[in-house]
Amino acid sequence: MLLNLTNYRPVSVHFCNELPSGSIITEDEISVCLAKSAKNGQDLAINCRRGRFSAGSYFAEKEDIPIEDILDVYVKKERVFKDNKSTYEFLYKVGRNPIDCTHITFSSIIKSDADVVLFIANASQAGRLLGLSGYIGKFIVDIIPAAPTCAAIFRPLIEPNRIHLNLIDYYDREHQAKGKFKEDEMLISMKPKIFEDLKKAYSKSPHGKFIPRNLPIY
Repeated sequence: MLLNLTNYRPVSVHFCNELPSGSIITEDEISVCLAKSAKNGQDLAINCRRGRFSAGSYFAEKEDIPIEDILDVYVKKERVFKDNKSTYEFLYKVGRNPIDCTHITFSSIIKSDADVVLFIANASQAGRLLGLSGYIGKFIVDIIPAAPTCAAIFRPLIEPNRIHLNLIDYYDREHQAKGKFKEDEMLISMKPKIFEDLKKAYSKSPHGKFIPRNLPIY
């Protein structure tokens, strides 16, 4: 089964205006929510109107943050980019969550209302997942250098026919989600339709369960 390709549970991400009953609201950043849901089986939700200044707030939660403040952080304080021009290009390439919502939920169970399905995987596991995508004819991976970790939950909405590969931003690894991800771990996210197609391909592809026989070894 496809779920056996990684060490953790897949995460079901849903953007909504009405929270499901029993939802646990957290003040954690998106990266921490993903780790807790995948690794600890926690079902969590965040309020997109919590008034926080962070990459997640701007890109995924669509908070109204002045562009001048974003440029100041990326260019002058963090020095992720050398100038405003590069930053503008980056912001354009990453985009923002196309869904307007008040809450985002993270579940360790794949639900019927999932907008995005996400995996935490190491390099070997990522290679097999992407190998499976080749079986279903998906040959272009969505990856953006220096992309914020939160992009993993909405980029599949912008590029629905591609699998998104997110290498986890340095700021999450070293600060906001320190200790939550192993050094070789990354995020792989996709629309539920691709997830279902990968599950069907699992038994048919050598990147899944199929074992080729009588192959010449050079």
